[in-house]
Amino acid sequence: MSGVTEHGPIDTMKITKVKEHIGAIVTGIDLAEPIDTATQKKLYDAAVDNVVLVIRGQEHLSPAQLQAAAEMFGELMEDQNRLYLVDGFPLISVLDNFHIDSKGQPAKTGKNATWHTDHTNQELPPKFTMLYAVAVPDKGGATSVCNSRAAYEWLPDGLKQRITGMKTENTLIGSARFKIANPDILKAQLESKKPATIQPLVRTHPETGTKAVWFHKSKTEKIIGMTPDETQNFLQDLTDRITQPQFCYAHEYQKGDLLIIDDRASLHKTGHDFDHSQLRRLYRVLVRGDRPY
Repeated sequence: MSGVTEHGPIDTMKITKVKEHIGAIVTGIDLAEPIDTATQKKLYDAAVDNVVLVIRGQEHLSPAQLQAAAEMFGELMEDQNRLYLVDGFPLISVLDNFHIDSKGQPAKTGKNATWHTDHTNQELPPKFTMLYAVAVPDKGGATSVCNSRAAYEWLPDGLKQRITGMKTENTLIGSARFKIANPDILKAQLESKKPATIQPLVRTHPETGTKAVWFHKSKTEKIIGMTPDETQNFLQDLTDRITQPQFCYAHEYQKGDLLIIDDRASLHKTGHDFDHSQLRRLYRVLVRGDRPY
């Protein structure tokens, strides 16, 4: 972790669990101030232990302060969705329902969003996805996270044995999902010469040694040994099995929330059940991970 200072521990910080299997909320800390080494480790460990961590009350952060806070969790990486970035901060992307696409029309905001983990088509996908609430609607627009580590352990032994060892081929967007693709993303896919990235369907967490179901349905071209359509059906069935209420947490944002997701042990999705005449703007920062195995 970077950003180490010589200041003492932050005694006002409090970490409160949300549910037994997932989620914790942090209060009593200001990420605009220097954060000591011991407090950084507590935050990092809490994100790993709880799969998703919410740091509240950070509505005053500048983009530079947000980036510095994110760097406490590791080396940052570029978002492959680079259509919308914060000016002067190429490592901070903007998720905004008021975006305009290349044709001057309201951009698609992912109403077909499904449970996924980020950037599985990259050799070193992120270990943390961070979402910072800049503007939020009055109601709705939650980000839901599933502890796919706990869900994997809960699955019947026969199914665990079947899926452990399966491999997926990952591209920018799988061919079975082309019909609902964002045109700008589809154009990039068709122009790309990059071969598919092979990933495990069940990955091992490099720090805890635990296993988790791990995939991005829209980026999966196929599970090796299945057709693309068979793959989509299989992954949908698997998604339905693991996204049980006890393993999931839907975070309703307050302005200034910083949501930190451990991508190595989870799936997440965006909610679109809000008044789209109201602005919902999140800044996204990604922390580079290891090669999944």
